[in-house]
Amino acid sequence: MAIVRHNWTRDEFLLVMNLYTKLRYGQFNYKNPEVIKLAELIGKSPGAVAFKLVHLSRQDPKHKDRVKGLANPGKNAIEMYNDFTNNWDEMLYKSELLLSKYQNKRIEELTLNQSEIKEIEDDIMLGKEGKDIERIIKSRVNQSLFRKIVINNYSNSCTICALDIKSLLVASHILKWSENFSNRLNPENGLCLCNIHDKAFELGYIGINSDYTILISKEAKNINEKQTYKSIFGRHENTSIILPDKFYPNIQFLENHLNTTFKG
Repeated sequence: MAIVRHNWTRDEFLLVMNLYTKLRYGQFNYKNPEVIKLAELIGKSPGAVAFKLVHLSRQDPKHKDRVKGLANPGKNAIEMYNDFTNNWDEMLYKSELLLSKYQNKRIEELTLNQSEIKEIEDDIMLGKEGKDIERIIKSRVNQSLFRKIVINNYSNSCTICALDIKSLLVASHILKWSENFSNRLNPENGLCLCNIHDKAFELGYIGINSDYTILISKEAKNINEKQTYKSIFGRHENTSIILPDKFYPNIQFLENHLNTTFKG
């Protein structure tokens, strides 16, 4: 079926940005099944969607010069990227909600697994009111989105030790979820860590410097079993984290962690 060409709407850009957060570099091409799926959903060609994804990637300050020779990305791409950067909590959920409407699904069906949906249904059976259910759904959708985006961005492996067993990986927050509302969904506030390095980072046994090198606290060095220390901590000291595909860890957030949590 022929695709009728028309100007890009804000909603279409919103959906492309939603997809951008979920893909890695190298996946912004017209043969990618996810690109094809979105193109069919919004009535665009896969090539046009791929081109917009690349335009959005040029807004990433770490990668703005990665792709050469592109035309000016245009006002819409710049504004959309900035809207997300300035308000991840609102924009990411809004884009996922829009995607669910385009697919004629409830947002929880689109984003959550069956066990998570079952928990929400149990809450409904317990008589929780509509606003409570809406709040629970939004919270769980946001947490699920953050996990998927962060873990995928780090190529499904721990940024410290490269462990790649997905069930043992955590989308860790640099600024604590409970203490920083405005950056809860910001992928620059996320690190993909294995369970043990997630807990070590949370408790301050591990820190990350502004040049992305790994710091080990003095307390961690006091472990009696030296082979265990070397295996879990020592071999990583002063090495670089495995950098993500995009959305590099925010340096100010890392410095905040060093100043408030790292045990020195």
